[in-house]
Amino acid sequence: DDDDDDDAIDDADDDDEDDEEEDEDEDDEDEDDEDAEQEGDDDDKDEVDDDEEEEEEEEVSEENKIFQDQLREYQLTQQAEKWCKPSSFTLLPYEDCNHNGMFNEIKFMAGLTNGLKMMLLAVISSFEMNRCFYVTETFNHLMMRENKTQELPTFIGRYFEPIGLDANHPSVLRAQKDGRIHKVTWQENWNNMKKRRVHGVYKHTIHSLGYENMEGTLLKKIMLERMWRLQPNVRDYVCKTLESHGLSKDYIGFSVRRGDKFKEGFKFPIAHKYILAAENAWKQYFDHFPDKATMPKIFVATDDCKVMTEFRELRPKWTFVSECDRNENHNGFILTDMRQWTLEQTDEHFQKFFVELFGLVGSWFLIGVSYTNVAWWAFYMRPYRWAHQYIDVGLSKDHLIHTVNSW
Repeated sequence: DDDDDDDAIDDADDDDEDDEEEDEDEDDEDEDDEDAEQEGDDDDKDEVDDDEEEEEEEEVSEENKIFQDQLREYQLTQQAEKWCKPSSFTLLPYEDCNHNGMFNEIKFMAGLTNGLKMMLLAVISSFEMNRCFYVTETFNHLMMRENKTQELPTFIGRYFEPIGLDANHPSVLRAQKDGRIHKVTWQENWNNMKKRRVHGVYKHTIHSLGYENMEGTLLKKIMLERMWRLQPNVRDYVCKTLESHGLSKDYIGFSVRRGDKFKEGFKFPIAHKYILAAENAWKQYFDHFPDKATMPKIFVATDDCKVMTEFRELRPKWTFVSECDRNENHNGFILTDMRQWTLEQTDEHFQKFFVELFGLVGSWFLIGVSYTNVAWWAFYMRPYRWAHQYIDVGLSKDHLIHTVNSW
């Protein structure tokens, strides 16, 4: 019996030892699990740290891009250089409006500069009323093509920074659902002289922007710069291309618009009239020019490249430069022809146009015609009212001054 008891005791001891070994194994497994969890936590932490580092790198990279953009200098005149850098004005605060009130829907239609002009007036009125607004591009001829694969989904987004609230902004969608949308027509701003902001007649106040009793021309100049901004990559291309024309010293700009304008009853001034105007400008406005015996360069912006031959034959010793020298296949812009364009042709046309616009803006003295909205747009991008001459056929000087003041 004692032996049986001893065997039972030994068996019990063996069982205890087995239990202890199992407990030790379980402890080891728990420790392994804890280690695995710790390793998992460390991995997660490493992933978070990596994500944060990537975000920081992206932020630094974006800051560097902005910094480099601000530092970049082009060999251009001061007036052109201004538009080749980020604006000194902040972007318009499109979110700072009454999201519970009426919204303005602004249509971007017609030709480019005419459409932008009407948009600018509508944007000014929207801020004046403290109304949120968004821009629609439906039925914009600048985008529509016969070949649907060549259509632009957006014109503004392809070349410009955003203007207004996004059409899919939650507040816009809510306003549409509530019926709080006013569809702005171009007539309501253009046919009202006060809303057109004609020169020197009215004073304008926009409380949200801190503008008090501001003259109309100055207001449009400032608002244009805060609203209209080329995409950085587009702007860089434009300024590098303009730089290649060797326009670092003051020069004269010619704006020659032909194309479909004859359908509207306009008579085109002959090339010789531009030449005479340039000779007068040289005598009157280039006293500061280092070489008074040499005619300054003339930058020609035109939709009809045949005019380059006319100018060069009239004054073979003068230096005329133009985007036409890169591509001579421009023989008069006709809006309806755009329906046949490819995306490549669209980009080529508007890149040329933006180079020409910046070229006109950078000129010391600009000679052109008042019947094109390109002249209007260049006028508001340039700093001096005196540095323009318009040579429209059959219009007196007083009539032209009235036209410019009514812009």
